[in-house]
Amino acid sequence: MRKLSKKLSEEEKTVAKNYGALIVLQGLNYLLPLLIIPFLERQLGLEKFGLVMLAQYLMAFCVAAADFGFNVTATREISILKAEKGDYSTIYFKVFWARMILLVVVFMLLNLVVFLVPRFTVEWEIYLLSYGAVIGQILLPDWFFQGIEKMKLLTIVNVLAKLIFTLLLFLFISNPDDYTFVPIFNSIGFLTAGLISFFLSLKYVKWQWPNFKDSKDFYNESFQIFISNIASQLSNAANGVVLGFFGGDAIVGIFSAFDKLIIAAKKMYLPFYQAMYPYFSRKSFNEKLKMMKKLIPVITIVGIIGFSIIFLMGDWIIQSLYKDDTIYENVYLFKWMGLIAFFTGLSLLFHSLYAPARKLFNDRMKMTIIAGIFNIILSLIIVPIYGLKGTVISVICTEFVLLGIAALFYYKDFKKSLWVKS
Repeated sequence: MRKLSKKLSEEEKTVAKNYGALIVLQGLNYLLPLLIIPFLERQLGLEKFGLVMLAQYLMAFCVAAADFGFNVTATREISILKAEKGDYSTIYFKVFWARMILLVVVFMLLNLVVFLVPRFTVEWEIYLLSYGAVIGQILLPDWFFQGIEKMKLLTIVNVLAKLIFTLLLFLFISNPDDYTFVPIFNSIGFLTAGLISFFLSLKYVKWQWPNFKDSKDFYNESFQIFISNIASQLSNAANGVVLGFFGGDAIVGIFSAFDKLIIAAKKMYLPFYQAMYPYFSRKSFNEKLKMMKKLIPVITIVGIIGFSIIFLMGDWIIQSLYKDDTIYENVYLFKWMGLIAFFTGLSLLFHSLYAPARKLFNDRMKMTIIAGIFNIILSLIIVPIYGLKGTVISVICTEFVLLGIAALFYYKDFKKSLWVKS
C-alpha cells in the first residue's frame, strides 16, 4: 500500500482521498434506502408512502431551480482558484446570495403550483413541509468542498444528518397517520447538514454582502447548467409526477419502491465522478482524451455487472425488502429497470464529467433538453394507457436516448478538437 502511495502524485492522492470519503457517503446512500424505503412502505401503506414520495419528486425540481447550475460551474471555478492559490470569497458569495434569492422565488412558485393545482391542494401541507429539505440542500456548500477537494469533512456532516433523519423515522413513524412526520424529519436532516457545513465553509472565506458586478459570463454559464438540470428532472422526477396525475398515490408508491433502489444503483458512479471532476477540469485536452479512453471500457463493464445483478437477483431483492403483494407482482418491471443503471453510468461519464470539464455547457444543456422533452412526450402518450408499465418503458427509453445523444456529442467534440489541432 505504501509503495502504491509513493507512485501517486499529490493531485492523485487528493483524488483518492476524496474518492474514499465519497465512497463512505455513497455506501450510506445504498444502505439507508434499503432500510428506510421498505420501512415507510410497511408503516404508511402504499397510498401514503406514494404521497410522500410524490412530494420528494416535486422537491427535486425545486432543488434544480434554486441551485441554478452552480453545482457544476462554481465547482470548476473553485478548483481553478485552488490551483492558482486564489481567494475563494468573491465566487463563494456570488453563489450564496444568488441561491438565497432563488430560494425565495422558488418557494413562491411552489405555493402557486400547490394552491392552484387541485391534485396538490388536497395535501398542501406535505409539499410545503418538504421544502425544508430544499433549503437544507441549497445551504449545503457541497460544490465548494468538492472544488477545494475536502470531501472528508462534508462526508462526516452528511453522515450525521442522514443518521438523525433515519433515527427519527424509526422512533416516531408507526402507522399511516404519521405520514406528515416524514417531510418534517427529512427537512430536519437536510437542514442540519446544510447549516453545519455552511458554517464550516466560512472559515475558508471572508464575508461579503451581495455584489453581482462582472458576473455576466459566470451566470450565463450557470444558466445553461440550470436548464440542463431542469431538463434532467424532466427525465427523472417528472416520471413520478406524471404517474401521480394519471395513476394515483398508490401507483406512485410502487414505482417509488423500484425507483429508489435504481437511484441507489445509479449513484454508485457519483463518488468517482465527483472526486475526479476538479482534477479532470485542470487537465489538458490530450490528457482528458487519454483518461476517457481508459474510463469508457471500465464503466461499461461495471454497468453490465450492475444490470446482471439486478436482473438475476431482482425477485430476491424485492421479496426481501417489501411485503406488499402488489409490489412483488410487478417485480419484472424492476428487473428491466436495471438497464437504467447500465445506461446512466456511461451517459454521466459524458455529460457530467467530460462536458463540464471541457466547458461544453451549451452542449450539455442540449443533451438534457432533448432527453427531457422526449421523456415528457413519451410519458404523456403511454402512461395514461399503460400506467406503471408505461412509466418504466419511458424511463428506460429516455436513459438510452440520453446515452446515445451524449456519445454523439462526445464524438463530435473529439473530431472537431483533433481537426482544430491539426
